[in-house]
Amino acid sequence: MKRNENLIELSRDHHHDLLLGWKIKTGLKRNVPVDEIANYIVHFARQSLFPHFEEEENKVLIYLEKANPFYQRTIREHSEIRQLINQLSIKSLTDASLLTNFADTLEAHIRFEERELFPYIENVLSMLQLEQMGKEIAELHQPYIETYSNEFWTN
Repeated sequence: MKRNENLIELSRDHHHDLLLGWKIKTGLKRNVPVDEIANYIVHFARQSLFPHFEEEENKVLIYLEKANPFYQRTIREHSEIRQLINQLSIKSLTDASLLTNFADTLEAHIRFEERELFPYIENVLSMLQLEQMGKEIAELHQPYIETYSNEFWTN
């Protein structure tokens, strides 16, 4: 199904998020120290993931009732991912299994949003609502540009 143009920027972010999971797994296969990978995840979260969550929560989910299962699942998964990132920022807690868990959790969340949440939003919102949402997203959205100096996934 073709994505509604008003959700395109968020879908593009999802591509970078999936790439994050690949980078984590590639780094682990190449025996990159877990602290190096965790540092990148925290950097990426601050630059891209947290702002993306804010956009979804404040520009997309506002069109759904808080009791809506899609609303509740999205908020719950955002919270879980934020908690995992907080754990990753504590160096003594970071190990390969936490990195793998984070990558798998993030990928499952993205798949949920792309396959279930966004199609639902496209079906239940009016064109006017979708356009208003898209306008608000466009006003504040900043696409992620890779600036991290240690590209451990390419070495």
